[in-house]
Amino acid sequence: MKRILFFNDGMEMGGTEKLLVGLLNYLATRGCRITLLLPIPSDKNVLLNELSESITVAYLYKGNTSHLKRKIGENMMVFFPRVFASIKGLKLGSYDLVICFKETFFARIFSKMKSHKILWIHNLLYKRKYEVNSFRERVSVWLNKKHLKIVQNSYNNFDTVVCVSDAAKNAYLDVLHDGRMPEQEIQILYNAVDLSELNRKAKEPIADLPQGQTNFILITRTSPEKRTDRLINAASRLKDEGYNFHIYIIGEGMDNGVMTKTVSDLALSDTVTLMGRTGNPYPYILQCKWSLCVSERESFSLTLLESMALNTPVITTDCGGPRDIVDGGKYGLLVENSGDGVYEGLKAVLNDSSLSVKYSKDLDKAISRFDYQGWLKSVENLLGVH
Repeated sequence: MKRILFFNDGMEMGGTEKLLVGLLNYLATRGCRITLLLPIPSDKNVLLNELSESITVAYLYKGNTSHLKRKIGENMMVFFPRVFASIKGLKLGSYDLVICFKETFFARIFSKMKSHKILWIHNLLYKRKYEVNSFRERVSVWLNKKHLKIVQNSYNNFDTVVCVSDAAKNAYLDVLHDGRMPEQEIQILYNAVDLSELNRKAKEPIADLPQGQTNFILITRTSPEKRTDRLINAASRLKDEGYNFHIYIIGEGMDNGVMTKTVSDLALSDTVTLMGRTGNPYPYILQCKWSLCVSERESFSLTLLESMALNTPVITTDCGGPRDIVDGGKYGLLVENSGDGVYEGLKAVLNDSSLSVKYSKDLDKAISRFDYQGWLKSVENLLGVH
């Protein structure tokens, strides 16, 4: 029985996390002894409810651990990873395989393990820019840069690096290796979508959305690179020009006070609906005319793939991985990676209803490139599970 340790930085309702749940449950049926390690217990880890009972869930910190203790632990983890692992009871030789399912500061812990180690790159690595206005900020920035350099250098200690798109691989090589191939094995393995599970969830009943206008949907989260502001600004411009449409924004934190005030201040309350976290967004995707990605950086975007699987055409900025999903614009409207690009994309489909038909007709072919069973088999081969 293969003993496998998976680490992820949370189990909130996200594309990476949904993919991980399906993978863990599948591996559990293949005779693997699975341990999922998370940073800290949280009510936001809603996807834990979908895990098989045979999977062990462990945490680095207790739920009541103070912020100060976690910051101390973070520094110990980065500078003394073996000591940190020992304190946390992580027995380095207890696993045949260690998988850090998302590149993160926590990868530093596992880089010293002697087990075979795999790092999954789900984001586009980039060189950060800092704004410093005080001595305290200078100290914080110095420490952050130090952490980042140590952690990213530790990525080299992983035996295999799996990138979810060509863009993710290129960013990894550019940022960490000046564009050169390192000695470690690097693979590209596109994410996939479980159509049977997706279709089942999409059929769950919701109150019908009004269909007297063009409905757009954005499923996202509160992270700077998601650039929800682009969509809000585009909506304001289009409303001023007299277009009839509605935008639904779903995601953790999307209904916060700042977002609500912005929508209100721009007189968009009757045009933009902020729905916050929704356990099942798929019926909403099904009832919308277009699904959106307005990000500045995106390594893949499973939400776009899920939308296409539900035959909802997509508009996406040219921000990395989504280019692969829509095959350079063949299977979706690919727009400039800017606020103007988002505005022009929405305006184009509002002006020409035939674009919906154009970008819907071959979505089955688009989805066939991301076969879920094929993805599971590829992961099995990668992990040596037979």
